[in-house]
Formats: sequence, structure tokens, C-alpha cells
Amino acid sequence: MKVQVFESKSLNYLRILPVSITLIFLLYLITPNLPFTTCVKQSYIPQNTIVPNSCTIFSVNYSNKVFFGNNEDYRLTGTYMWLAPSQEITTPYGHLTTYGGVGFGFKYNNDPADGHIQGGMNDQGLCLDGNGLPTVYLNPHPELEPKYMSLAAQILMECKNVSEVIDWFLSHYLGDSWGCQVHAADASGDAVVVSVGPEGEFNFTRKVSSHYLVSTNFNLANYDNGDYPCIRYTTACNMLEDITSEENLTVDACREVLDAVHMEGDYATKYSNIFDPVNLNCHLFFNHNFNQSFTFNLGEELASVHPGGENVIEENGIYFKEIRISSLFIDDPITIIPSYPLLILFTIIAVLSTIIIYKYKTGRTKTWF
Repeated sequence: MKVQVFESKSLNYLRILPVSITLIFLLYLITPNLPFTTCVKQSYIPQNTIVPNSCTIFSVNYSNKVFFGNNEDYRLTGTYMWLAPSQEITTPYGHLTTYGGVGFGFKYNNDPADGHIQGGMNDQGLCLDGNGLPTVYLNPHPELEPKYMSLAAQILMECKNVSEVIDWFLSHYLGDSWGCQVHAADASGDAVVVSVGPEGEFNFTRKVSSHYLVSTNFNLANYDNGDYPCIRYTTACNMLEDITSEENLTVDACREVLDAVHMEGDYATKYSNIFDPVNLNCHLFFNHNFNQSFTFNLGEELASVHPGGENVIEENGIYFKEIRISSLFIDDPITIIPSYPLLILFTIIAVLSTIIIYKYKTGRTKTWF
């Protein structure tokens, strides 16, 4: 009899076990945005070499064509797009009519980078993004006007071209340390990379005789600050050098450059953008998949954003539309990699569920064991 009872229990547990396994799988599927899980593309390939903050940015022009390309390489997964039309705001220095624009960045990752615009384009055709660098000393100038919000957001709201960006840096107090360089370009084809030179002051690297400007993770004004030489920088320059006419300068050509220098691994390319500041078109790519793109016209999108509209929120007196980038790529395949705490939690839930269901079905409710 004992053997028969043992076999009977095993068979019942085996019948219920698939329910538990299904429960674990469903819980994995509904929790991709928890802080202890990571969403990545199925083409994710871990790399042994990780280059933190390894963004690649370029600006290129021929005649009336201008493009600005960026790979946003970082460890966070919650990526967002924000659309803010021109509006009246109140600053510590009075009222301001802002330029409208689109910004990209990270949010809901429980990280200090959340909510800060990493880069974008405004309705005047000014494009901007930044490369991470080792922090260096910046000569403080407290006599200048301090910024009142994140640097990229304020510049895009206040400046319409590269000349104004340079003036902005020369007229604002930005502390006593600096850990990046800012790449800006406008609809005229003018471009600049702003970084801190060896003397501790801002330097402005311009295009001289070339039709392009590239920045990665070494300081263009001080090669000792950052990772030099950089294979991504060399690759991008070589590919842009091969563009020898206005006819050859296309969105596809820019896409090929971004694809060639994209990153995978812990600091993978989370999103990429190609801006056309002349026509205000934006081409967006997600999770280094350059076979799919989301294209929109900035002017048309800004015209549809109104206070109280769908996904429109207000923060610090500014209203904007917030869109999760992944929602624009519904066909993008993802796989979910759960962490060990989540795996342990779900396993315990599955085991307890199996026992409870079995006891309920057999009518033995007095004790679990």
C-alpha cells in the first residue's frame, strides 16, 4: 500500500507540474520592465570588451544636404522619446519662448540618468548629443549665469544654430568638473564639438576642410582624456570620407555608418538616430537593429502635442509628450533575461502552488506535509 500511495502522489504531482512551469513562464513574460530584469534583442551577442559610454556621433554635409547621426550606447534599457512644442516658460531669469524639439534618453530605470535628455533636434534644425569622457577639471566661472535645467534640454530650447551654442557655453557657469563632450550641428551644415582642453577651459573643434565631423570617446581637444585611438572613430571617418558627392550622401549611407560602429554587450547601442535638420526629419532605430526604422517629421509631430493630450505630461512647468521607444517597434523581437532573485522567487511560488493545488484536489487540507 505504501508503494501504491507513493506512486499515486508522484503521478498527481507530475500532472500539476506543467501548471507550475507555465506559471513561471507567464510571470517572466509580464515582468520585463522590473528593475531586476533586462530586455535585449534576440541578436544580442555578449562581448568580452566593454567600452562604457561608447557613443558615436557624426555630422556630415554636402551642398544643401545635412545629416546628424548618433548611436546611444549605454547599460540602461528604458529608452524614451520626448516631444515638446514651442511654449512660454518661466525661468529664474524671466519668461522665455522656447524652441520646440524632440529629445531622447532614459527613464524608469532607477538611475541618475533617468529623465535627462541625452540628445535631440529642435524645430530650428539644431542637433545635439554627447560622448562620455573621463571627468576632468573645469575652471569654474561663478560670475557667469548658471544653467537651470539639464544641459541638452536647455540648449535645444534656447539655441537655433552652432554659433549660439558656442556663445551659450561661453556665457554659462557649468561647475568645476566635466565628463563629456557635446557635438552640435545645424541646418547650414555648421558643426562643433565642445570639450575641455588641457588648460581647463572649453575648446571648440570645428570642421576645417572636411565635409564631416566625428566624435567618440576621446577628447578632440585633448587626446589624453579618453580612449585614443578609437576604432569606431577611424571606421566612421573612413566611411564618411568615401561619401564624395551630394548624391552619395543619403540616409542609407548614414545608416551604414551607424551599423558599422554599433556596440553589443553590456553597453550595447540602445537606440540610434539620423536627423535631417534641413527638412526636420528624424529616422530612429532601436536596439542596434538597422533593418527597421521609425521615421517622422518633427514639425508634424510637434503640431499634434497639446496640454491634456494622450501621453502628454507636465514637469517643471513644461509640457511634453512621452513615448517609450520600444513601443514604436512592435515587431522587434526581444528576449527576457531574468536575474537570479527573480528566478528564485518564481521557483518558490511554483513549488508552493503545486503543493496547494495537489492538497486541494486530494482533499487533504489539515497539513501540508
